[in-house]
Amino acid sequence: MANSKFWLIIIFAVVVYLIMGIYADFSDLLAAIEHFNWIFFIIMIILTTLAYFIRFVKWNFFLKSVGVDLKLKDNLFVFFSGLGMTITPAKVGEIWKGWLIKDINGESLSKTVPVVITDRVTDLIGLLILSLIGILYYKSGIYILVALILIFAGFFLAIKSEKISSKLISILENRAGKYSKDIKTMHKTFLELMNPKNMTMMSFLSAFAWFFECLALYFVIMGFGQSISVILSTFAFSFATLVGTASMIPGGLGIAEATISGMLQYFGLTATISVGVAIIIRFGTLWYGAILGFLVYLIFKKRVIKETS
Repeated sequence: MANSKFWLIIIFAVVVYLIMGIYADFSDLLAAIEHFNWIFFIIMIILTTLAYFIRFVKWNFFLKSVGVDLKLKDNLFVFFSGLGMTITPAKVGEIWKGWLIKDINGESLSKTVPVVITDRVTDLIGLLILSLIGILYYKSGIYILVALILIFAGFFLAIKSEKISSKLISILENRAGKYSKDIKTMHKTFLELMNPKNMTMMSFLSAFAWFFECLALYFVIMGFGQSISVILSTFAFSFATLVGTASMIPGGLGIAEATISGMLQYFGLTATISVGVAIIIRFGTLWYGAILGFLVYLIFKKRVIKETS
């Protein structure tokens, strides 16, 4: 089943990029890519990798804040293996990291799953912070940002409000059966993680990490011999990533690419260059992470899990 879903995602991706190629005119797109300065591709990969390591610092902080201790090499294995799940809807597949930690040291999912979710929430808040920087350039996007702010506010309210959380816990316990005790543990873990100081610091750290990927977009555009301001590239990338996440389509495929391409055209780039930029930046910020994650898992899984079992 998992393999069939994987191949469906790959086929869907091929269809998306074929449609983009038709839209941009294949011959013009190939000519533009042929003249792309590939030094900027290397810069993109370096910036994306730096962003991953900054996000690892955040991930490690959240784990330690709830008393989950892993050796550095084991934690790096878990974190980078989780990148393989970037092609799942809104990256919800990263919850798999909880199972990896369980395999390594037996830690309960009721402690690790809230870490994964909180880490992902701060990622989205970081993108939201960066998106707000450029909203003056594209006021139509304010509706999506407001909707996301309301969703985050509702999530925090549900966790922090004793009345709401008690009601939700009661409902979930009735449905969870033998796992009902884990519901209260998860809620306690969420409360430990989501104190204002932690969330503020880690959300801004997340914004800093995502900024490196926004810079990657800026340099990819330069690779095509074009230029826009860093502010606009930051807004275009962060907003497109949020839209792709909100779509709940695996990896935001098609949605994020179309948003990046459409916004770059809105800011003055041609359709051909915009599509070329979207394809390359998505390889560097989506497919690179997914491939890296799968390789880390396949190469190191036996060594890490065998050593700790």
